[in-house]
Amino acid sequence: MIAKRLKAWFRTAVGASKFLPLAVLAALPSAVSANVTANLTWTASPGTNVTGYNLYYGNASHQYSNSISVGNVTTADIPNLLENTAYFFAAKAHDSTGIESDFSNEAAFAGFFATPDSALRLKAAPDGLPNDPLVFSLDATAPAGATINPTNGTIYWTPGRAYASSTNIFNVIITDTANPALSISETVVVSVSDYLEFRIGATAVATGQANSLPLTVAASGSVTNVQLTLAWPGASLLNPTLTFAPPIVAGSLQNLNNQLVIQLQTDPTQPLAGTNLVAQVNFQSAPGQSSTIYSISATAASGNSTDGGAYANVLADAGEVVVVGSIPLLRPQTDASHGRTLALFALPGNYNLLYTTSFVPPVIWTPLMTYQQTNVAQTVSLDASAPAIFYRLQQL
Repeated sequence: MIAKRLKAWFRTAVGASKFLPLAVLAALPSAVSANVTANLTWTASPGTNVTGYNLYYGNASHQYSNSISVGNVTTADIPNLLENTAYFFAAKAHDSTGIESDFSNEAAFAGFFATPDSALRLKAAPDGLPNDPLVFSLDATAPAGATINPTNGTIYWTPGRAYASSTNIFNVIITDTANPALSISETVVVSVSDYLEFRIGATAVATGQANSLPLTVAASGSVTNVQLTLAWPGASLLNPTLTFAPPIVAGSLQNLNNQLVIQLQTDPTQPLAGTNLVAQVNFQSAPGQSSTIYSISATAASGNSTDGGAYANVLADAGEVVVVGSIPLLRPQTDASHGRTLALFALPGNYNLLYTTSFVPPVIWTPLMTYQQTNVAQTVSLDASAPAIFYRLQQL
């Protein structure tokens, strides 16, 4: 278990009516852990009679349920803090008789854990703040794209994959408009995890014919080996085998009929980095079956980096195998770049593409186009202004 750490700087002086403002900065590693260790660092008091410091903290503003005494040092650890929990910190310097100075100004801290591409809504308003009107703002060091609601302190941010394995600090300024002396700053830290993603491809095959399904790996760091278990329609997709290419140097496929267990290893000196097509699963479609779309999903997935550690955040995108029999399959789709399209899965030949706008009898099918199917999978563009709703193929 890896402890997470934050750093805070205190400026103190015994005998002063107030300490100078307390600021909290933080740095959390990306590994998940059950608790956080605060590593506090402060500027030494200029007073000659200072013999040590008392550090105070709790979950509500100016209500410190915990304290720790340290010697005449400028750093100390506070262990066993909870993740995703706000803490308030203040300090007092003391002399040899135990006489303390006043509290320093207060600062708050909260640590959060996130995964890449997750849409975050973080509570930056700790419990125990005054009931005065408050205004929340982020300073200029906040990550790109982050915003905060000025009235309730909610932070909105979606860390893209470029933020994988990173620690991100949000300095929140909480202004008490009725009593500015009670204004504080809060440091919100978001530790974004790594990611390892398996992309299972898509392919179409005529019944009784052979084809292959591509497997791609994308990662935020280096990868030396991966393990993937696929749900597999073993009665329909027969004789699966594995093909791989450098930098993969070894691999295996265990066929459990309804599952395929795949393992791949790289040369330790040539790990995977970025996005790589790592392997293909070769198979043969069982003859005589009807046209069917099989979803190929992962039931388990894992991988290791060059330091031997396992990736904490593992994703697997489902793929598909379309088996094309004597009856065609059609699938409409729409996206911003291609507009309306129609995927046509059919055996090679000449076809009429027909459409109708209603299934209320009498149903009238109108020819939209005549075309030649040269592959078992083809895509045609549709006129966005056409009133066509329902489609079917008629072989000529």
